Amino acid sequence: MALDSADGASSSDGQAKPKPKSTPIGDFASIEDFTKKGLTEIMVATKCANSFPQGASRDLYCAYPTFGRVIDEQSHRILGLISHVLKRENVRGNIQRRQPDEQFEMLLECNDAMFERLQINLDELAGIKKPPQTIVVESQISSTPTPGKGAGSWNLKNNEASPSFAARLITAKNIARPQVKFQIPVDNSPDKPFMPRLKEKPNSLKPLTILPEYDDAGNIVSYLHPYEFELMKFEVPDNMLKPRAAEKPKDVDSTDLMYIDTKPKLLQALEELRKASEIAVDVEHHSYRTFLGITCLVQISTRNKDYIFDALELRDEMWVLNEVFTDPKIVKIFHGADFDVEWLQRDLSLYIVNMFDTHQAAKALNFARLSLAYLLKHYCDKDVDKTFQLADWRIRPLPEELIAYARQDTHFLIYVYECITNDLLEAGNQKPQLLRSIYQRSTEICKKRFQKPVITSESYMDIYRKSKRIFDNRQLFALSEIFKWRDTMARQEDESYGYVLPNHMMLQISESLPREMQGILACCNPVPPLVRQNLHTLHQIILKAREQPLVKPILQAEAPSRVVYANVCDYNSKLHCPHDLTMAEEFRDDLPTLLTFDKEKGVQINDESLIVSNPLKKAVLSVFDTPENSEEDDEILRHRQSEKRKILLPYKRYMTVLPMIEKEKREEAARLEAENKKRQLCPDAPAMMPINTNDIKKETEVEDMYNLPIKAMLKRKYEEALAKKAAAPATDGASTSKRTKLETKTTIEQVTPTDDKLKFVNLPPTKKELKQQKEFKRQAETSVSELEKQEDDDDDGPPEEKPIVSTAPSQEDDEQKPSTYKQKFKNKNKKQKFMASNKPQQSSDKPVQTNFDYKNVDFRKFQGGAQKAKGMEIKAQIHAKSNSNKAQNKKFNKLFTFSNVKSKK
Repeated sequence: MALDSADGASSSDGQAKPKPKSTPIGDFASIEDFTKKGLTEIMVATKCANSFPQGASRDLYCAYPTFGRVIDEQSHRILGLISHVLKRENVRGNIQRRQPDEQFEMLLECNDAMFERLQINLDELAGIKKPPQTIVVESQISSTPTPGKGAGSWNLKNNEASPSFAARLITAKNIARPQVKFQIPVDNSPDKPFMPRLKEKPNSLKPLTILPEYDDAGNIVSYLHPYEFELMKFEVPDNMLKPRAAEKPKDVDSTDLMYIDTKPKLLQALEELRKASEIAVDVEHHSYRTFLGITCLVQISTRNKDYIFDALELRDEMWVLNEVFTDPKIVKIFHGADFDVEWLQRDLSLYIVNMFDTHQAAKALNFARLSLAYLLKHYCDKDVDKTFQLADWRIRPLPEELIAYARQDTHFLIYVYECITNDLLEAGNQKPQLLRSIYQRSTEICKKRFQKPVITSESYMDIYRKSKRIFDNRQLFALSEIFKWRDTMARQEDESYGYVLPNHMMLQISESLPREMQGILACCNPVPPLVRQNLHTLHQIILKAREQPLVKPILQAEAPSRVVYANVCDYNSKLHCPHDLTMAEEFRDDLPTLLTFDKEKGVQINDESLIVSNPLKKAVLSVFDTPENSEEDDEILRHRQSEKRKILLPYKRYMTVLPMIEKEKREEAARLEAENKKRQLCPDAPAMMPINTNDIKKETEVEDMYNLPIKAMLKRKYEEALAKKAAAPATDGASTSKRTKLETKTTIEQVTPTDDKLKFVNLPPTKKELKQQKEFKRQAETSVSELEKQEDDDDDGPPEEKPIVSTAPSQEDDEQKPSTYKQKFKNKNKKQKFMASNKPQQSSDKPVQTNFDYKNVDFRKFQGGAQKAKGMEIKAQIHAKSNSNKAQNKKFNKLFTFSNVKSKK
């Protein structure tokens, strides 16, 4: 194997390179001649400067205008030359606008920088000091878990020969930034889209044109793919759709390697690659110390040779490989080329036509894994070491470990391509449709275009949603501002987001909102260099966020997706049982089951006490248990078979319990209905007084009498009163008056509901009922007092019988009255009016139930023709207008007018 060194110290044939000759400069043959001539000019200039007049002589010469003008012109010319030298030496400031003291300090600073550089160059030339060597640092993390511990301990290999997997990070302490050497500076600005830098278009079907794409506002958003037309017209050659003879490649050690870091080597490799019919390609990329990323290496392998291209040194020269990459007759084999295609376009201006992606082929064949290591193990039986995936590919010169790792990615890929092609044809029954689909998928990947990352005003919310944290408006303001600062700093310094400020540190600072600068540093471990340099800017952002008014503590749209409620059922949990009815309301556990079967007695146990006192030692479930050779189990089994007992399935058990549940619901509904009836303010005919068995007959007669019309009922009462009067002894007027007064009071007390009588209803009286009771008692007492006064006036003469109208008419009487009657009525002569009735206000739907005793009514007062009813009068139930329905009022008054008994006869 021949290895070309990165620094060009040795060639492929092992011979030492000749010592480089001196480079000519202008008219001089070498640097030495230029240096000698320069020193001679400096000495002559110094002598001329010393010969200028000084002191008083200078003042005398300055009196002449011609001398002063020449001196001023030469001074401006010399200052201009010095200014160009200072800019080249990176000395800041304009020397022409400074004072003499400041000009002298700038000259001293420039001279110090120049002398220091000269001293370093002289030391290197003399061999005293060598160029700084890259110090490689390797960090290794073992991933071999302790046996029996760890999440993947069950998948460990017991083979002692297999080494334990370890992640190895290879980097260097003093790697020079490769962006400094780029001839075309990196453009990270978000307002300018990426523009292809393709100079020529080999293998073209359409001339090279870089066409922009515009948005609705007329701004350029992207550029078209230069080879889009060629990719659309691409057709897979027929020889690639046929079975291939897979030929195993040589070992890595016996294969030649060519390391390409100069343009002559690049052209040599290009001539060799043109002769190949298939090549394997892979790319090594670095993205930590740059914003967009850098393509560091490009590995290409043919059947007999491996090539490693230094993409950092040949960044602006690699586009010549388009002659091979865009040739439709040469198949380019990649594995997972989704990002490789974009990186080649962005950094090296390389485009691909006719590509085969083994990752897409493995996916079509439904392989267990899709990685390159799995394919190499499956087809080549090679265990590839993937511990250098985290290596820093900017290291120059490359260590031998990294070179070997880069070769193995493409060395066996052509053989894998041939094997997987045969498998695709076999899977498609020797038809090329499946194989052709893989080429079509790969062609779609080749059409991808690189796009610069662009952030929006809501880009920071993606990080916030993934964090599963809950921020208020202050914390969200800080997060958005820090996110903007990080993006600006990353683009300006050409560093990645992870190097400027990682996501977890940014979230910690936004959540904590520290008051002091030290608090910001405490949220970062380790502290990123750019955070320490811009600590004041970050502190101002935090202070501005703390001054925001706390308006919205929690985002309403975000909180439901972040809070885990306790009542949410996890259907993936092993504790979730959909057939568990113990928490249901209608569940009953008192039904007979197989568990209540007594093994000793062989009978069913229905008593729960017996079940608890004699628990079964083992559940008898012959469906699940394997019967043992025991007499007891055989006896139980025979008994079960004789009774043909079956296991009650959950659904049948539920259907058995369902009627009982419905019965309980009906009983509960009946109980609630009974309670609601008791809560009514006016129940239907409540018993106001305890009923005696002796009065049942009398009550029946009274009820029959109440069913009659009012006129017939009064006539019947009048006849009973006459019969009672004829049977009773005669009494004087005074006793009659007292007896009538007592009967009236008794009647009022019976009508008035008292607290003792309300106890039968089992409900306390409402405020409205209490008010009605007080008003009724007051009116009743007023009626009694009027009767007493009238009796006192009639003591001198014989008592005059007057009709007494009941103050509590029955419910049947109220129903017979017309609903349009008024509260006040007129008599026959239309000169006098009835007095306002003492009957309390009542509604038609809630009548007041009374027990009026008509036996105590003295109907003798009704004799003597039609007279005015005095004392207690009737009040209309429903109000109406005073001037309407006069005919009905006359008929109503006739009901309370009685003619003499003699005249009636």
